[in-house]
Parts: sequence; C-alpha cells; structure tokens
Amino acid sequence: MKELSMAVLVRNGKVLIQKRYRRAKGMVFEFPGGSVDEGESGEVAARRELMEETGITGLSVLGSRSLTNEYGGKIHYIVFEAKQNSKPVEVDPVRKQTFHWFDLDGIPTSDFYEADIHFIKHELGNFT
Repeated sequence: MKELSMAVLVRNGKVLIQKRYRRAKGMVFEFPGGSVDEGESGEVAARRELMEETGITGLSVLGSRSLTNEYGGKIHYIVFEAKQNSKPVEVDPVRKQTFHWFDLDGIPTSDFYEADIHFIKHELGNFT
C-alpha cells in the first residue's frame, strides 16, 4: 500500500482546501498532498507536496496525526500554521487549481476519502 501525507494549513480558524482537476474524477476538493517517497518522513513529504502544489514554504508544524485509510495504507496529516501572508499559487495550469479558506464546518467533504473525512470531523478541530 502507498503511504500518503497531507499538508493541512490553518490560519485564523480556517483551513486551506484546494480545488483541482484530477483525470479520473474531474474537479475535486482536497488537501495538498501525495505519496511519501522512500526515505521521507510524513512531515518531509507534506512540506515537499505543499511546495510543489502551492508554492508555500517555511511554515511551523502545529501537530500531526496518522491514520490507516480505507485501502489499508498509512496516511499522515501534518497540520501547519499558515502565516498571514501565505498565499497559495497555481503551480501547474493543467491542475486548474483554485484555493479556498474554509471554516471547519464549511469544508466540502463530498470529494474527500473516508480517512480524510474522519480526520476533518474528529481531529482537525484540535488545531483550528
């Protein structure tokens, strides 16, 4: 199973969610993130994915959680404190990215996987 890491940015009680194009699904809401490469920790992978997908670097970690996803793989949620001037940018026009800051209760979870929904509903509130 693939090991994944998600970069979860919080700022002033809001959470950064990207909307982007995925070949098999069309436009979806999701956290920035992806596969953990060999030799990487969950935090290192989340920082790399965050930079690759949003251009944002240099954030402080507020905490982390690890869960097993519905496919049996490990997924890390690394929660970062976003700076006031943290502005995500579209780094790949093919992804058609837009970025949104949602209140915890306003996160559109219909596109998220089960483990992500569990994290949003049961863990994320500890960091917002």
